[in-house]
Amino acid sequence: MKKPVFIGAFLFSLVLAAANNLFSKHSVDWTGGPDVLEKPSGWPSMTIAQGIQAGFKVAWKGFLAHEYLILGGLLAIAVIMFLIRRSRSASVGVMVRTVLRIGLGLMFLVAAWPKFSSPKGFAILVAQYQFLPHFLVNAFSLWLPAFEITVGIGIIITLWEKEFSALVGLLLLMFIVALGQALVRDLGIACGCFDIEGAQDAGEAWFSLIRDVVLLVPVAWLVLSGGRRYLHWPRNR
Repeated sequence: MKKPVFIGAFLFSLVLAAANNLFSKHSVDWTGGPDVLEKPSGWPSMTIAQGIQAGFKVAWKGFLAHEYLILGGLLAIAVIMFLIRRSRSASVGVMVRTVLRIGLGLMFLVAAWPKFSSPKGFAILVAQYQFLPHFLVNAFSLWLPAFEITVGIGIIITLWEKEFSALVGLLLLMFIVALGQALVRDLGIACGCFDIEGAQDAGEAWFSLIRDVVLLVPVAWLVLSGGRRYLHWPRNR
């Protein structure tokens, strides 16, 4: 892996975060952070086993609510991959990596936008995790969505497949540690992965944790099998 890619991504995200806070209508102080709010009333306390069960129930409910959309999307991907494979323009492995890179990149871009556009709202959410020192909460709240955007763009458009896949894995691990400790400590935390409001109940928070753990598997495969290639190129360079 090339260290300059990691350094460049980190520096770019810092510049993007600083520019966002300078021009945003919802800017925050560079240091400090919001107060921790009271635990939501009625938030259930769950054991790990109960939390995992609740998370799978949320996943199944979400699948049933968007069943045709999900199945249609999977079918469309399978047909496209079959046609490309039949033309012999790319191997199956390259096509799978392309789908994963686009999917992960778009996921992070969509997830980052509400947090990036509202630094103040996201800082309130970060404070509830009670994981960072108070003076770092605002700074972290500015940097994280900028880093998500950097990684999301990087994994889609650059040829550094292995490096940006590793950065995706790093982000997932950060989310797993932060959300996991909050759930174990029974903080009544909302994930806030794709919107500032976050999860509406404990099951949604547990589902977010399970989703991130599952995503580590394809991301690890991308890191191990990746090389230097743009999305549609079948050969390493």
